[in-house]
Amino acid sequence: MTFTITFDNHRRDQRLCPMQPGLAYGRHRGPAPAGVRRASVAVCVYQNQNDDWVVPLTRRSTAIRHHAGQICFPGGKIERGENAEQAALREFEEELGLRPRVRERSGKLSRQYVYASDNLVEPMVFVIEPPDADWKPDPVEVAEVLLLPITELYRPESRVAKRLKRKVISKTASTDAVPRFLEFTAPAFKWGEYRIWGATAIILDELAQHLLEKAGCGSGHCQFGTLPRNRQFPLAM
Repeated sequence: MTFTITFDNHRRDQRLCPMQPGLAYGRHRGPAPAGVRRASVAVCVYQNQNDDWVVPLTRRSTAIRHHAGQICFPGGKIERGENAEQAALREFEEELGLRPRVRERSGKLSRQYVYASDNLVEPMVFVIEPPDADWKPDPVEVAEVLLLPITELYRPESRVAKRLKRKVISKTASTDAVPRFLEFTAPAFKWGEYRIWGATAIILDELAQHLLEKAGCGSGHCQFGTLPRNRQFPLAM
């Protein structure tokens, strides 16, 4: 199965620089600790009414504990008796309120260890049918459903760096110790008013890299094949 993505008039022959986290060890590229929680996310693509290929994402509620207000893929914990694919599809339905109608199970991308929530995340890729009803997002978890055009991943101006500041907590520090802060940059996608960063940005970049690698471009169009089944696609680090 193949599908067509139409690019705007930016360079189509450019090589995308793979996104890498500003803090590599222990966040997205370090080894996951023993006893880490296993999770999966649904990386779904479908063609909308304008024939544009889009990826459903969610903006998280500000009331939740982890990743509040951030833009994420639908996903969550792999429950007992589930595999990564089953968990991703279940979480998609729970968060967006519609069961995904899967056309193609397209493989998986590289696992991501998310330090903040202590999750080892498996990104499962699906080509799905367009939704046949309005999204019904879970108001507890989801503030907004976003449909990111895949072409945004290839715009040079969309690839930015987000400056972050985090408080450093030392378990050995005395109660009267002066708080310390760590500042660093993280790769991100700028899309209108939104900033997509962290593991979500890295997963989107890996998807973009793979599609570009498989594309045969000409006359402003690229023919993309689906991801090979049952494979991981590590980023070129």
